[in-house]
Amino acid sequence: MVKFLALIVVLAAAAYLARQRKTPPVAPPLPAEPPAALTPKDPNPVFSESEVQKVRQSMTDSDPGVRFSAVQLLYNLHDPKLGPLLEKMIAEDPDPDIRIKIVGMMKGREDLIRLGGLVKGLSDYDKNVRIASLAALGEIGDPSVTIWVTAVLKDAEPEVRIAALQALGRFQDKRKEEFSALAEKLRKDYEEALRRAAARQR
Repeated sequence: MVKFLALIVVLAAAAYLARQRKTPPVAPPLPAEPPAALTPKDPNPVFSESEVQKVRQSMTDSDPGVRFSAVQLLYNLHDPKLGPLLEKMIAEDPDPDIRIKIVGMMKGREDLIRLGGLVKGLSDYDKNVRIASLAALGEIGDPSVTIWVTAVLKDAEPEVRIAALQALGRFQDKRKEEFSALAEKLRKDYEEALRRAAARQR
């Protein structure tokens, strides 16, 4: 009887093991998919147009610190009307330090570059404004203002005349850079045309 029970236990264990081998293991449940990433949207403008207009009016404040703070805020807001306002400030702001700072801001952003404003800076009564305007024009490297820069070679201040010569040198350097880039592009286009012609003849 004991042997019979032992045999039953062995057979049952064998049958269990056989089923385990035939039945594929159940895969663990897949983790829940993460929620779809939300596309960040541009925040709504902090200032209304009427509020921005009030900031623009602060550019004529009697205090130079307030005027320049207004300029900086509009600069950071990428105010589309800032360019003409900066050009006007270069010509009219009573503080030479403000005019110098504005010249530096204009050369830093293409959307603010207004050569007319920088050319006006060449005739500023403060020599530092004239020098800053020459440096900005030289950095921009647009030779269309050469006639005005050349006129500054007659400036009474030697530092201004030196800055004018340096600006003219930058115009020449930029012209050489543009010519070299064009020559390199033409060379590459010619070599590519030769490769294509050789490939067609094969």
